[in-house]
Amino acid sequence: MMLAGLLSLDLPDIKKSFNFLYIVHDWIYGREDVYLVKPLRIQWRLSQGRECIDLRFFMDVTEIKELVDKSKKITVLTGAGISTESGIPDFRSPGGVWSKYSIVTIQEFMSSLEKRKYYWRMKTESIPQMLATEPNPAHYALGRLDQQGRLFWLLTQNIDGLHERGGVSRERIVNLHGTNSEAVCLSCKKIYEILPLLDRVKQGDEDPRCDECNGFLKPNTVSFGQSLNPEHLAIADRASRECDLFMALGSSLVVSPACNFVDVAYNSGRPIIIINRDQTPYDGIATYKLTDSLAQMMPEFIP
Repeated sequence: MMLAGLLSLDLPDIKKSFNFLYIVHDWIYGREDVYLVKPLRIQWRLSQGRECIDLRFFMDVTEIKELVDKSKKITVLTGAGISTESGIPDFRSPGGVWSKYSIVTIQEFMSSLEKRKYYWRMKTESIPQMLATEPNPAHYALGRLDQQGRLFWLLTQNIDGLHERGGVSRERIVNLHGTNSEAVCLSCKKIYEILPLLDRVKQGDEDPRCDECNGFLKPNTVSFGQSLNPEHLAIADRASRECDLFMALGSSLVVSPACNFVDVAYNSGRPIIIINRDQTPYDGIATYKLTDSLAQMMPEFIP
């Protein structure tokens, strides 16, 4: 039974409604099989210039917890929404990267010295801030899921490295859009630690080159115009088909190909849980959809 919702009552209706409230309260607390993430909450608030009473209870959360508990091969897709609660603005929000810098495509990066300098200036500002950010309870909950042996794959659109620091093993993570935690030579593919490279840029090496082949160095992220790693896409496709539960967390599910993996899971008959503050194009096919805080909800589902 799914009884999640919000009941608002005007003050004149409260007296005649209190009997109903107590009946609901007693019914919920009298059921041994009901798990309440939050206690039944009755609170006053001011809504559109009038006082009213809110009654909110989470029966769907009970069922989500039961579904997560019994699942043994969970594939999780994460987007910017899981990291905004750690203080990292998403790209489109005020203060996000796109509001302060213009986009540099991979074609511009490869062909223009000035664009490469501009790109590295942006990265010397954004990457240290990102690396100084700490994982939040949602990241740690996914780390526990991995430690329990129930995380099949973690597919992330994020480039902040918070999943690794939250306890998820690197072997279980597919960084669909790459990671800012390292840099790569675009010619010979040698990997570099990012912080020493940022120091080089700050010290005047505005267009850093590979010490092996003199190729262009770039943070190991997917830029506009750059193809995603086909091996990553193949793993993500299999992860979506072969899981026993698919969770999409903090993603608007409008960016392809990441959003397509929801379709893959759905067409494979897998239950789908979406937790995102805003609507997504896939809400209609989700088994459950919540708009609550990931940092608050995920520790309840994965204690």
